[in-house]
Amino acid sequence: MRTWIYLGVAACLAGLGAVRYGAVPSSYDAAAWQSANPEDGKVADGVFVSDYFDLSYRLPEGWTEGLAGPGPTQFGYYVLGTWAPKHDFVGTVLVVAQDMFFAPESSEAKNVVAEFRQAMSAVDGMTIDSEPAPVSVGGHLGYRIDFSGVGLFRSMIAIEIRCHVLTFNLTSRDPEFLASLVRSLDNLASVRKKTSDPVPECLRDYATSENVLHRVEPDSVGARAVSIPVRMIVATDGSVKHVHVIRASAAQRRNIEEALRQWKFKSYVRQGRPVEVETGMTFNFKPANM
Repeated sequence: MRTWIYLGVAACLAGLGAVRYGAVPSSYDAAAWQSANPEDGKVADGVFVSDYFDLSYRLPEGWTEGLAGPGPTQFGYYVLGTWAPKHDFVGTVLVVAQDMFFAPESSEAKNVVAEFRQAMSAVDGMTIDSEPAPVSVGGHLGYRIDFSGVGLFRSMIAIEIRCHVLTFNLTSRDPEFLASLVRSLDNLASVRKKTSDPVPECLRDYATSENVLHRVEPDSVGARAVSIPVRMIVATDGSVKHVHVIRASAAQRRNIEEALRQWKFKSYVRQGRPVEVETGMTFNFKPANM
């Protein structure tokens, strides 16, 4: 059983106020937060924005960011945000993302919620209040489960975006307030301008020998064997446009980025036109002295 699905319960035990919602201010400049990495979402003027996932969410009034989560794991698990009221702790929101390229088990949203339900039903004192069911959140299809225990009521909602499963973990002492937090997710909005470039095609196994025309191996660094997950964006001409080393030392990151910048892929063609591709791969390094 994967351990990351328990984080939503553990991190939502704190926190809990009055709440008002709104759309992203019309003056908001989406270009200000442009980023090609999943973990780089920011809160500005009370609005959480993730350019990578094309999401914005206005925090409830009087809420603020909680403690920063840990860095990305080797399996591509990210804490995107934790939010709670500044005063009168009546609820919390935790948002996390699991990279579907590197998850140790199947990570479709439906499976994540089903496994979570199984895990929670085995915990003493926990009650499943609403079985997993399809939902639509901010225009994204997903699955929701409600459960409660130790005086707290919780909802977990999972959706899929850009080959990641995003889970929204909501907690409150008041079931009516919890319902208002769930409704607030309907205010999820896009931050992309209509003229923005399209999102790359998401392909799990594109970095294979049949698609790579030119390959340069990164130099090994370090005294022990290590597996390093990497995402990359391949441009329409087959060059590597962006490299995202998910978890590595500074030297390992530098060597991988320098090597991948020299790779050349076949162009990926969809409906007769070359399109950008986002894909992932794992580098398995042996100790440098071997």
